[in-house]
Amino acid sequence: MPLKLSKNLRMTKMIKVYGERNTNTNYLEKLIELNLAAKIAPALAPRVIRRAQRILPGNEWLVDLYTSYSFDFDLGWKHAYVPTAERIKKTRVFKNNDIGFVTIVKNPYSWLLSLHRRPYHQYYSEKPDFVTFLQTPWKTVARDLADPVIAGPVELWNIKNAAYARLNDLNVIHTKTELIFENPERIIEQIGKQFTIERKASEFEDFQWSTKGTSHTASYYSDYYLNEKWKEELSQDAIAIINKKIDRSLMDQFGYELL
Repeated sequence: MPLKLSKNLRMTKMIKVYGERNTNTNYLEKLIELNLAAKIAPALAPRVIRRAQRILPGNEWLVDLYTSYSFDFDLGWKHAYVPTAERIKKTRVFKNNDIGFVTIVKNPYSWLLSLHRRPYHQYYSEKPDFVTFLQTPWKTVARDLADPVIAGPVELWNIKNAAYARLNDLNVIHTKTELIFENPERIIEQIGKQFTIERKASEFEDFQWSTKGTSHTASYYSDYYLNEKWKEELSQDAIAIINKKIDRSLMDQFGYELL
């Protein structure tokens, strides 16, 4: 059953983060948690549901079932194809809380490399090489709120990021992974100012440890993305495939350049 809102959560300052897998949503949520006096709207199914899913037969059905019932209370999976603003405004959590929204987009080239390293919810018998991966249909889970099968991971980037404009009728900040790493304090200041949320302390507190369970720190990821070290991992064949499939109007909108 969905989690019910208690009376003391009415009109709570709340933030809902939306961003595709591997866009550093966890990092941003950690920064918000450390620095701002706001509640983060649940992004995932409760841990007990996710643990139960691991021991049950079938892929993802229990988590999807929970998410289908919980939308009215948590606004869905943070990696989902974003619903319309009209749909969000009808939810109980929206009506009972003061909610600001943050969306995150990431450079498609580096994002696709990240997705290939961690192709969540793709149950390959053997993971394909990167070029093959770019041309392999992507199977969504129900909580993606998208078509069951998408032409490929590049098209997944296109549709998910195009959907963020759906939230422009709400109180929303659109940001990028690269901007967060460039100056994490600045994005926290922006969120606090636009959503009128108080800081927990006068000094900014960063979060240095990987949210992926690796030994890499935020400084490592900052160097990797801001200095574009990921380019070393791209072949000309991969670049050609991405350039053919990518939505160039979205690239322009987000300020990314074709390689």
